[in-house]
Amino acid sequence: MSCDLKDDLRRFLHWGPITLLGLTLVVTWTVIDMNAMWWTPGESPGSVINYSLIWLHTLGTLYHFVKALLVGPGFIPLRWHPERIKDAEHLQFCLRCDGYKAPRSHHCRRCDRCVIKMDHHCPWINGCVGWSNQASFIYFLLFFLSASLHGGAIIICAVVRGLGKRWLIKQGLHHMATVHLTPSNLMACVLSLGVTTGTGLASIKLLYMQLKVILRNQTEIESWIVKKAAFRRNAYPGKRIRPFVFPYNLGWKANCREVFLASGDGISWPVLPGCDQYTITREQLEQKKDKRARTRSYRCIRPATGNWVPIISQGLWTSLNIPCTDDPRIVLQPDDLVQVTRIQDYWLYGERVRSEEQNEKGSRRKGAIRGWFPSCCVLEIPNEESEAEEDNDETEQMEQKSKKTFKEIASQNKRMLDLVSPTGKAKKATARPVKCIPSGDFHPEAKFLTYAAMKWLGLTDALIS
Repeated sequence: MSCDLKDDLRRFLHWGPITLLGLTLVVTWTVIDMNAMWWTPGESPGSVINYSLIWLHTLGTLYHFVKALLVGPGFIPLRWHPERIKDAEHLQFCLRCDGYKAPRSHHCRRCDRCVIKMDHHCPWINGCVGWSNQASFIYFLLFFLSASLHGGAIIICAVVRGLGKRWLIKQGLHHMATVHLTPSNLMACVLSLGVTTGTGLASIKLLYMQLKVILRNQTEIESWIVKKAAFRRNAYPGKRIRPFVFPYNLGWKANCREVFLASGDGISWPVLPGCDQYTITREQLEQKKDKRARTRSYRCIRPATGNWVPIISQGLWTSLNIPCTDDPRIVLQPDDLVQVTRIQDYWLYGERVRSEEQNEKGSRRKGAIRGWFPSCCVLEIPNEESEAEEDNDETEQMEQKSKKTFKEIASQNKRMLDLVSPTGKAKKATARPVKCIPSGDFHPEAKFLTYAAMKWLGLTDALIS
C-alpha cells in the first residue's frame, strides 16, 4: 500500500468523518425502512421517483464529502519562495513551512501547512476548506441540506401514518395502514428526525456563510483582514493611511466562475485595476507591525503544564476561567520568554520565544509554540523604552512646573514695582503683606529676583529667614 493511500485512509480516522458517516448510515437506513412501509417502491411512478431521490441524495452527499476530504484545500509547497527575489519583501515568512506565504494563503495549525485561499478548518471533513475543495464542500452542503429535508419529510409522514393505523383500519382504509411502529424503529425515527433537523439548520448556516464568501470572493480570514484594515485607519486618523481596497472582488459572476470553474495555480490571482498581487499582503505586514508594537514580553516563573484544565498545577479558580476557544495550550518552563498579544484575567495568549541555542540545534519542544497559558505562571518584563519615556515625561513636567513658578514670581515682582511712584516713594494704597515662601520651592533665578525687588523697595526687613 502506497504512502499516499495510507495518508488518505488515515484522514478518515477522526471523530468528524466517523461521526458524520455513522449518522448518515443510521438516518439512511431509517428513511429507507420507513419509506418501504409508507410508500412502497414500484406502486406508482411517484414512488419510483421518491425512492430514486433517496439514493440520489445519499450518494451525492457521500461523493462530494469524500471528494472534499481526499482532494484537500491545496497546500503551498514547502520552502516556497517567489520567482523574483525582491517580491519576498511583500510577503510573510512561515517558520513552520520554512517558506514564504503566497497571497491569499494562511498557515493552518491543525493541518500544519500553508493552505491556498484558506477559508476555515472544518472538523467534519478533517481538513481545511480552500482553493481546491471549496466547490466540492458547497455541493456537499447542498446535497446534505436537500437530503435532510427529504428524509425528515418521509420520517414524519411515516410516523404520522403509523400512529393513525387503527383509525385508518376503522375507516376501511386498509391499503394505507401499512406502517407498523415498534419501539426500536420508533426510537430510530426520533433520533433520525433530530439529526436531520440539526444538520439541516447547520447546513443552512454554513451555506449562508459560503454564499457570502462566493459573492464577495472574500474568505472568512480575508473578511477579518478587511475589518482590521478599517479599524487601523479609524484608530490612527492622523497618519493619513491610504484607504484599503480589497483587490479580489471582481463582481458576482466572475467570483462564481473562480470558485466553480477553478483555474490557475493558486499563487497569482486576477485583481481590480489599481491593485497588484501584493496589495493584501502589504496590508497584512502593516497589521503585523502594529500587533508587534502592542506585544508585551513576559518571563515564566513557574512551569505551565499545557493542560486544558490545570486544576492540580494552577488551581481550581484558574481552571474555571479557561478561555472559550479551541486554541492550543502551550507548555512553559522557568525563564522562558513569551510574547503576549491577548490578555485575560487568568489566561494569556502568546508565542514562546525560541532561544538562539535551540534554533541552532534544531531542538523542538513537544506541543504548540503559540497558544494560551495561565497568567500566574509569568511576570511581565518592563520595557526599557517605556521607562525612558516616563522619565522624560517627568523631566518635562518638572521643567514646565519650574517655568510656571518663575512666571508667577516675575508677575508678582512687577506688581510690587508698580506700587512705587516715579519719585521712589511708596504709594499709599494698601498692599498685602509680603509672605515669604521657602526658597527651595522656587526656580534658582526666582530667589534672586525676589530679593532684588524687595531691596529696591526697602522691604528687606520683611524677609523671614
